[in-house]
Amino acid sequence: MIKREMVYRGSKSVILANNITVKEQRVDGHKCAKLAAHLRYALMGFERNYQVRIPSNHLITLKRSYTSLSTVKSHISNLSGNLNPFFLTGFSDAESNFTVRIFKSNSVKVGWVVQPIFQIDLHKKDLTLLKKIQTFLGVGEIYHKENSSNYMVQSLSGLSVIVNHFEKYPLLTKKWADFKLFAQVVALMNKKEHLTISGLHQIVSIKASMNNLRLSPLLKTAFPNIIPAIRPERSNIVEHLLKSKIDPCWMAGFVAGEGCFSIRITKSLTMKTGFQVQLRFQITQHSIDKVFMESLVNFWGCGKVFLRFRENKVDFQVLKIKDLSEKVIPLFQSISLQGVKHQDFLDFCKAVEIMKAKGHLTKEGLDQIRILKMGMNTGRE
Repeated sequence: MIKREMVYRGSKSVILANNITVKEQRVDGHKCAKLAAHLRYALMGFERNYQVRIPSNHLITLKRSYTSLSTVKSHISNLSGNLNPFFLTGFSDAESNFTVRIFKSNSVKVGWVVQPIFQIDLHKKDLTLLKKIQTFLGVGEIYHKENSSNYMVQSLSGLSVIVNHFEKYPLLTKKWADFKLFAQVVALMNKKEHLTISGLHQIVSIKASMNNLRLSPLLKTAFPNIIPAIRPERSNIVEHLLKSKIDPCWMAGFVAGEGCFSIRITKSLTMKTGFQVQLRFQITQHSIDKVFMESLVNFWGCGKVFLRFRENKVDFQVLKIKDLSEKVIPLFQSISLQGVKHQDFLDFCKAVEIMKAKGHLTKEGLDQIRILKMGMNTGRE
């Protein structure tokens, strides 16, 4: 079993911008300071429970909005029982890992054991989601550490289920190439090729090209003449991406893993309150996936892509309240984000409604948004 340390980062029809009709339903974590428990949970209910009073001229608008959000929360809860296969693929694009272990053993004639592993390692807060994934696939085990849980599939029969799933519901990020190499290893093992010297060499060659990693010093010494297998060309990956229509459920799964709903509050001399509020929906990936990230603009019909050259990262961001309210939020109201992330989404929705009602221009509304911000993402217990 492989263990690695992990840091936690958590129905009417809707017509999306790309003409897709759906039914309602980590990379840069947003660090928040902690408040006392009574403040953190102050905004979990309707505004009548808020400790900060809302001006009377905003009360009716805000109350109507929060009542609708309560309905949304109930609706999402009802839809979170079963996983959609595209959701699982999207979430795997964000959080899964395809690896191949090769280690010495006297139990086999070739002297080396090959162990392919598919795994998803999450913070313990998302254990329920891991159990749903395990139930959906019907294979694998969940192992627990102090602050995380690791879903792993290691048996050949179980890995065949994994390969079949991703062949039918393809990955869309650069992880697709690693899966293709991984599937080759599983196919070789199903043919018992790993029990032969030639088959073992072929698998070592494939491993040398996976996950942008090099062979360990031990394997380099044991297999000095190995030439890394050819990875699927980047052009082929782009072509694969362009041919693949992004499914809304895939997007929900990917955002559940890699998306971030955040609130930024900065000082401003032009605002009466002295502060400016910015709401942000963001997805961040390695810069190698810039073409993929640009495809998100087409999917959402909004947002922009920003390249961070020094950090080798690329961000997709949606900042406009109109786009958040009319394009981003409706999708995740119709398809549950699953796990802890949907709690951040619900609080984010409340902040959007406050800003739509111009509540952020008042001290009371600003205080409400501050409390929401401090209870989201890493500030959520």
